[in-house]
Amino acid sequence: LRIFNIFIIFYENSHINFYYSSYFIIIKFGENLDNLTTLKERLKNCKKLAVLGVGNTIRGDDGLGVFIVRSIVRHYMDRYPRQNLNINREVNKIFDKVILINCGTVPENFTDILKEERPDKIVIVDTAVMGEKPGTVKLIDVEDIYNVGFSTHALPLNVIVKYLMRYIDSEILIVGMEPESLDFGVEGLSEEIYRRSMEFKEILIDLINSILEE
Repeated sequence: LRIFNIFIIFYENSHINFYYSSYFIIIKFGENLDNLTTLKERLKNCKKLAVLGVGNTIRGDDGLGVFIVRSIVRHYMDRYPRQNLNINREVNKIFDKVILINCGTVPENFTDILKEERPDKIVIVDTAVMGEKPGTVKLIDVEDIYNVGFSTHALPLNVIVKYLMRYIDSEILIVGMEPESLDFGVEGLSEEIYRRSMEFKEILIDLINSILEE
């Protein structure tokens, strides 16, 4: 793991734009998250966390990000009834320490909320076509988004990440899970992806608990 200052060069409409980022996290591409050591380390000492679930719930496993976020919200509804959490609401907050966002296929619609809340860590959970075994979970380097298939966004995920990097000083972590089926018109996850999503949900809940208990 290396952390250093860097200039980011974007080529847009034949013009070169220079943006400066105060820090940039370099993580080995395709690091398997079965032991989740890196994710746990990156969320260590996090004061305010945003978890974004991205995906299309009527395209099979593409809805796993949304499913995971809704499952986390459901978990905390009984634990913190005064927080007025609702799985049908797109944005839920817990004690101003954790923001859970169901982005659907339009994560760009929630950039203003992130700019307002200014979490120090952002975790984006999404389906990622990586050519791996279905259910494989990996932490994807921001620089390697181009090499991974994120299929249902109205805007490419790399555009959204670049925008967030420009306007808020947050560390962005992208977690991708290899799908089994992305058939249109199919609601619900395949058996293996459901199982892996539930496992990853429990891991995120443990990490969120550590933030809420500080």
